[in-house]
Amino acid sequence: MRSPIIKRASLLLLLLLPFAGLRAQGTVKDQVVAAIGTGNSAALARHLVANVDMSLPNASDYYSKAQAEQILRKFFEEHPPRGLTIVHEGANRGGDSYYIGNLATAKGDFRVTFFLKKNGDVFQVKQLRLEAGRKDP
Repeated sequence: MRSPIIKRASLLLLLLLPFAGLRAQGTVKDQVVAAIGTGNSAALARHLVANVDMSLPNASDYYSKAQAEQILRKFFEEHPPRGLTIVHEGANRGGDSYYIGNLATAKGDFRVTFFLKKNGDVFQVKQLRLEAGRKDP
Protein backbone atom coordinates (compact mmCIF):
# COMPACT_ATOMS: atom_id res chain seq x y z
CA MET A 1 0.00 0.00 0.00
CA ARG A 2 1.39 3.41 -1.00
CA SER A 3 1.43 6.24 1.42
CA PRO A 4 -0.56 9.40 0.60
CA ILE A 5 2.69 11.40 0.44
CA ILE A 6 4.11 9.16 -2.30
CA LYS A 7 0.85 9.37 -4.25
CA ARG A 8 0.83 13.16 -4.03
CA ALA A 9 4.49 13.42 -4.99
CA SER A 10 3.92 11.11 -7.97
CA LEU A 11 0.91 13.15 -9.10
CA LEU A 12 2.85 16.41 -8.77
CA LEU A 13 5.74 14.97 -10.78
CA LEU A 14 3.37 13.84 -13.54
CA LEU A 15 1.80 17.29 -13.67
CA LEU A 16 5.14 19.12 -13.84
CA LEU A 17 6.93 16.78 -16.26
CA PRO A 18 5.51 18.35 -19.46
CA PHE A 19 6.79 21.76 -18.36
CA ALA A 20 10.38 20.51 -18.15
CA GLY A 21 10.52 20.49 -21.96
CA LEU A 22 9.17 24.04 -22.10
CA ARG A 23 11.91 25.21 -19.73
CA ALA A 24 14.60 23.63 -21.92
CA GLN A 25 13.02 25.15 -25.01
CA GLY A 26 12.88 28.56 -23.33
CA THR A 27 16.54 28.34 -22.39
CA VAL A 28 17.54 27.56 -25.98
CA LYS A 29 15.30 30.37 -27.23
CA ASP A 30 16.98 32.81 -24.82
CA GLN A 31 20.45 31.66 -25.92
CA VAL A 32 19.53 32.04 -29.61
CA VAL A 33 18.07 35.51 -28.99
CA ALA A 34 21.21 36.54 -27.09
CA ALA A 35 23.50 35.17 -29.84
CA ILE A 36 21.64 37.01 -32.61
CA GLY A 37 21.28 40.19 -30.55
CA THR A 38 25.01 40.35 -29.88
CA GLY A 39 26.17 39.03 -33.26
CA ASN A 40 27.78 35.90 -31.83
CA SER A 41 27.73 33.54 -34.82
CA ALA A 42 29.64 30.77 -33.00
CA ALA A 43 27.13 30.67 -30.13
CA LEU A 44 24.25 30.70 -32.61
CA ALA A 45 25.78 27.90 -34.69
CA ARG A 46 25.82 25.61 -31.62
CA HIS A 47 22.01 25.64 -31.70
CA LEU A 48 21.54 24.92 -35.42
CA VAL A 49 20.44 21.59 -36.90
CA ALA A 50 23.04 19.85 -39.08
CA ASN A 51 21.64 21.45 -42.26
CA VAL A 52 19.72 24.62 -41.49
CA ASP A 53 17.29 26.41 -43.81
CA MET A 54 18.65 29.92 -43.71
CA SER A 55 17.61 33.06 -45.55
CA LEU A 56 19.46 36.37 -45.34
CA PRO A 57 19.30 39.35 -47.70
CA ASN A 58 22.22 38.02 -49.80
CA ALA A 59 22.05 34.26 -49.14
CA SER A 60 19.25 31.72 -49.07
CA ASP A 61 19.67 27.93 -49.01
CA TYR A 62 20.24 24.94 -46.76
CA TYR A 63 23.64 25.30 -45.10
CA SER A 64 25.77 23.11 -42.86
CA LYS A 65 26.50 24.49 -39.41
CA ALA A 66 30.01 25.53 -40.51
CA GLN A 67 28.72 27.30 -43.64
CA ALA A 68 25.91 28.97 -41.70
CA GLU A 69 28.35 30.22 -39.07
CA GLN A 70 30.59 31.80 -41.73
CA ILE A 71 27.63 33.45 -43.49
CA LEU A 72 26.25 34.74 -40.19
CA ARG A 73 29.67 36.01 -39.11
CA LYS A 74 29.95 38.02 -42.33
CA PHE A 75 26.40 39.35 -41.92
CA PHE A 76 27.08 40.45 -38.33
CA GLU A 77 30.36 42.12 -39.36
CA GLU A 78 28.51 44.09 -42.05
CA HIS A 79 25.49 44.82 -39.81
CA PRO A 80 26.69 45.11 -36.19
CA PRO A 81 23.70 44.15 -33.98
CA ARG A 82 22.37 46.44 -31.29
CA GLY A 83 19.87 43.95 -29.90
CA LEU A 84 17.02 41.58 -30.75
CA THR A 85 13.53 41.96 -29.36
CA ILE A 86 11.00 39.13 -29.74
CA VAL A 87 7.56 40.50 -30.62
CA HIS A 88 5.64 37.29 -31.31
CA GLU A 89 5.95 33.59 -30.60
CA GLY A 90 3.86 30.50 -31.11
CA ALA A 91 3.81 26.92 -32.32
CA ASN A 92 2.87 25.41 -35.65
CA ARG A 93 0.81 22.27 -36.19
CA GLY A 94 3.93 20.14 -36.32
CA GLY A 95 4.85 21.14 -32.78
CA ASP A 96 7.75 23.39 -33.74
CA SER A 97 7.95 26.71 -31.92
CA TYR A 98 8.52 29.90 -33.85
CA TYR A 99 9.74 33.32 -32.81
CA ILE A 100 9.51 36.63 -34.66
CA GLY A 101 11.48 39.66 -33.63
CA ASN A 102 13.16 42.90 -34.57
CA LEU A 103 16.93 43.05 -34.89
CA ALA A 104 18.33 46.54 -34.58
CA THR A 105 21.69 46.96 -36.32
CA ALA A 106 24.04 49.82 -37.10
CA LYS A 107 22.74 49.74 -40.69
CA GLY A 108 19.02 49.41 -40.11
CA ASP A 109 16.42 47.04 -38.76
CA PHE A 110 15.74 43.44 -39.77
CA ARG A 111 12.82 41.15 -39.13
CA VAL A 112 14.07 37.87 -37.64
CA THR A 113 12.14 34.61 -37.68
CA PHE A 114 13.42 31.32 -36.33
CA PHE A 115 11.90 27.90 -35.69
CA LEU A 116 12.94 25.56 -32.88
CA LYS A 117 12.54 21.83 -33.43
CA LYS A 118 12.97 19.15 -30.80
CA ASN A 119 15.80 16.89 -31.91
CA GLY A 120 16.18 14.06 -29.41
CA ASP A 121 16.50 15.71 -26.01
CA VAL A 122 17.47 19.16 -27.28
CA PHE A 123 15.82 21.98 -29.16
CA GLN A 124 17.59 23.26 -32.26
CA VAL A 125 17.06 26.00 -34.83
CA LYS A 126 15.80 24.38 -38.03
CA GLN A 127 15.05 27.61 -39.90
CA LEU A 128 16.39 31.14 -39.62
CA ARG A 129 15.29 34.14 -41.65
CA LEU A 130 16.57 37.71 -41.54
CA GLU A 131 14.62 40.10 -43.78
CA ALA A 132 15.79 43.63 -44.46
CA GLY A 133 13.67 46.68 -43.89
CA ARG A 134 10.86 45.03 -41.93
CA LYS A 135 9.88 46.02 -38.47
CA ASP A 136 6.78 44.87 -36.64
CA PRO A 137 5.01 47.30 -34.32
